[in-house]
Amino acid sequence: MTADQKTRRIIPPESSALPLDPGLWADPRSLHRALRRAGHEDLSEARLLEGHVNAHRLVCSLGSDAQRRRTESEMRAGVLFGVWGADSATKVAWDGRVLSGAKQFASGLGRVGKAIVPAIGPDAQQLVIVDASDPGRHRSADWNMTGMQASLSGGFLCDGLTGETLGAPGTYQREPGFLGGTWRIASVTLGGIAGLLDRAALALGRRGYLDAEAQALRLGPLAIRALAAEDAILRAGVIAEGAAGQKDPEAAATRSVAMRLLTEELAQEAIAGVERSVGLSLFRVDDPVGTHARDLACYIRQAARDAMMLRVARSLLTGGTGQGAGLEAWFDA
Repeated sequence: MTADQKTRRIIPPESSALPLDPGLWADPRSLHRALRRAGHEDLSEARLLEGHVNAHRLVCSLGSDAQRRRTESEMRAGVLFGVWGADSATKVAWDGRVLSGAKQFASGLGRVGKAIVPAIGPDAQQLVIVDASDPGRHRSADWNMTGMQASLSGGFLCDGLTGETLGAPGTYQREPGFLGGTWRIASVTLGGIAGLLDRAALALGRRGYLDAEAQALRLGPLAIRALAAEDAILRAGVIAEGAAGQKDPEAAATRSVAMRLLTEELAQEAIAGVERSVGLSLFRVDDPVGTHARDLACYIRQAARDAMMLRVARSLLTGGTGQGAGLEAWFDA
């Protein structure tokens, strides 16, 4: 067990305060607020909530009526869902009957009751809903990161596991539900940034340093940019989950990815600014500001980051909305 694991609260399933009922975040505004607040309080918990929401959205868009009714009933009853997409060295495959291979970076081991796993199928990638509760399949020791210790992440063995297919083969990466959903990660990240700045301000205030002009000049601009990002993220969510996203799914995906990139860069600057402001005490393993900073640094990492930046930059600069060329076309889209 790492030092961070010893200092973080591990929340058992029966005492989770996460809002698992889909009725609590039925619209983008309430969902953004729930994710932002969760990220402010605890990024590990927020990671689990965002995965739960992701599972709900996938079932709603790809599932049968029976699957939607059953999933919503289970969520209201307190079952935590997850979406475990990252393959280990042995990729997960589906032969039409059972799974093989293993996932990595699976969050919520021991808490997630059901998980949606993408698998290589006979014809195309296939989503499969599986029972995730068997501790014999959990490999918690695989998570040896310095952050997000309380997310209960690790490997998940799929060999011989049966499940229920979700949607047709090849539909997992359909927009606006795939990259178009990354606005939710931006919401969590924004909450994490606000949580870091608030923790830093509290620590500095206790020392009598918060009134120093240097602190205001260093942290104030970060707070201003975080406030400005709020409406942009919410707008991306409204577009991705509404009629505009269905009409132009690629544009919705671009806007959502742009919000994730924006909050990632702001988070990195916030971490650097807080390190300078709080100083050496932030690096103690039991320091709450340092723990949150390590969680935030870990949470914002993403696969193919440069490819996502190229996609967004080209679309914004050349006009990807179908309403004209260049950035101006995006403002009223």
